[in-house]
Amino acid sequence: MKRILSSTVAGVLIGVLTMFGSWAQGGRAGSSPPAPQPWSGDSHPAQSVSTPAKKPTPTAVLAPSEPVITIHEICDDQSAPKESAANTCTITVTREAFEKLVASMNVMGRSLTPETRRNLAETYAQYLSLERPATKAGLDSTPRFEEIMRWWRLRTLVDLYLGRLQEQFKHPSSDEVHAYYLEHLSAYQRIKASRILIPRTPGDTDEAQRLDKKALAMADHARERVAQGEDPEIVQKDAYSALGIVSPPPTDLGTHPRSSFPVEETDELFSLEPGQVSKVETEGASYVVYKIASKETLPQDAVRDEIQGQIAQKKYDDAIRSVNDAAKPELNEAYFGPPGPSTPAHANPLGSPHP
Repeated sequence: MKRILSSTVAGVLIGVLTMFGSWAQGGRAGSSPPAPQPWSGDSHPAQSVSTPAKKPTPTAVLAPSEPVITIHEICDDQSAPKESAANTCTITVTREAFEKLVASMNVMGRSLTPETRRNLAETYAQYLSLERPATKAGLDSTPRFEEIMRWWRLRTLVDLYLGRLQEQFKHPSSDEVHAYYLEHLSAYQRIKASRILIPRTPGDTDEAQRLDKKALAMADHARERVAQGEDPEIVQKDAYSALGIVSPPPTDLGTHPRSSFPVEETDELFSLEPGQVSKVETEGASYVVYKIASKETLPQDAVRDEIQGQIAQKKYDDAIRSVNDAAKPELNEAYFGPPGPSTPAHANPLGSPHP
């Protein structure tokens, strides 16, 4: 007995669909399905925007009707000997059916590695092998199965909607990019600077205050020397030698954006011209002096991808927020208890496959 599966794979599609994110990270069967993450956690949002899926180079070119997964199992045909060929069922998944399955699951359009595709195929084969005994046991006719399917239908619709929003917003126009660049021009400014650190001695005792006053005077003197054109590295070495410290930190900071500096110092530092020196700043356990070596503003073309990601992220967030603001849930605290730590709305606290 032979059974060829077409592109309709409803028996396992819903459950496998929401586990796709785990396989995309190299996970295996049994992982809990994560919520789709639009553009997260990175200081360069453009790098985390989903990219179109790229098919890996196949080891062999197969026709769409060629099988890529074949499962041999016992049919339990009572009229045939248990070990006979007549009692063997074959489940075959063609290349066309498997690729349609993968495409339908890949809601976020992520690239798939060969390992990910193989992991998916192995897990799919396991599910297909278990489908017949599960159906024979009548589990697909139980109220619990119906409730689980209702949950997965809802979650799958949400996944598809989020994927559509990403696709809709990921290509902002040139005018939008230019307007965003001008509005956030300061974010693309960079300065190259040297920094002199003079260790403080914070505290309330008389001795601590005396030593801290001495450190401040040393920082003021270091600033004067640097402002007169002396090398910051030599000035810092002299200061550390006077303090009895053998190994001073390097003074060359390299090139950095505003976000690399304390917020309260950025306006002053980025207003200075090359060659100018900051006032003595207080940063934690040090007095600090900066000397600006150079300034630049990154051109629009250099940050285009980053800007596109930030515009896309904002549009995505605004779209989700507009829906959520229009439909705020009210939970009965007599039943659920008081609010606790925030849980992502798309999280599944019970794990796969139960709602």
